[in-house]
Amino acid sequence: MDAVFAKIAEETTKFGLGDEEKWRKLYEPFYPEPPSNVSVIRDERYGPAERNRLDVFVPHGDGIDRPVLMYVHGGGFFSGDKLWTDKVYSNIGWFFAQHGIVTVVINHQLVPHVQYPGGADDIQLAREWIYNKIATERYGRGSVDKVILFGHSSGGAHIAMNLYAAGDPHRPLRDPLTPPVAGVIYLDVPFWYDRNKPVRQRTIQSYYGSDDESVWGPKCAVGLFQRLPDTSPVL
Repeated sequence: MDAVFAKIAEETTKFGLGDEEKWRKLYEPFYPEPPSNVSVIRDERYGPAERNRLDVFVPHGDGIDRPVLMYVHGGGFFSGDKLWTDKVYSNIGWFFAQHGIVTVVINHQLVPHVQYPGGADDIQLAREWIYNKIATERYGRGSVDKVILFGHSSGGAHIAMNLYAAGDPHRPLRDPLTPPVAGVIYLDVPFWYDRNKPVRQRTIQSYYGSDDESVWGPKCAVGLFQRLPDTSPVL
């Protein structure tokens, strides 16, 4: 870890466009090899878009009603992949599946090929795929009532914009907990946006159609949450 600690001391809190590759290479040697007690089913299609694909990590054994984790990668809305490398983000699937959790790692559409609320709609489609498929023997006999949504960075923002959709009166009304959600994990999620970074301005412009806060503010995760009706089951 000496090289990692030295780089942290050198960079402090700086993080620019493209730096993710630099950090990934530093951490790559620490990712484990694929475990022998987990099977992987790659590139299952959950929706019509090219990036509507997911990988399922299935624990070996005869378990039934297993808990299920759906992991959604980050990447600033414009980058990232479920198979960024041979180990990333398969390491997420291997880790949780070794602990008896059926793990689904998904891709989603990226800017500039998607606009709000397309990312949230991808989350809904993936949730519905899990609901319809995950209880079968092929996918590990997961329980549809024990599904945890785990989103990193922009992936978590898409989860939030899916669950809090009722905060936008222009989106179709539907029960946010259909399919069922047992819990949510948010990791480093941008619920609001810092427009000081040029790349963020371009991304907001592309995804929301404007980088004017009066346009994107009500549609971002916090904006939607603040406008949820008092009867919302996600409050």
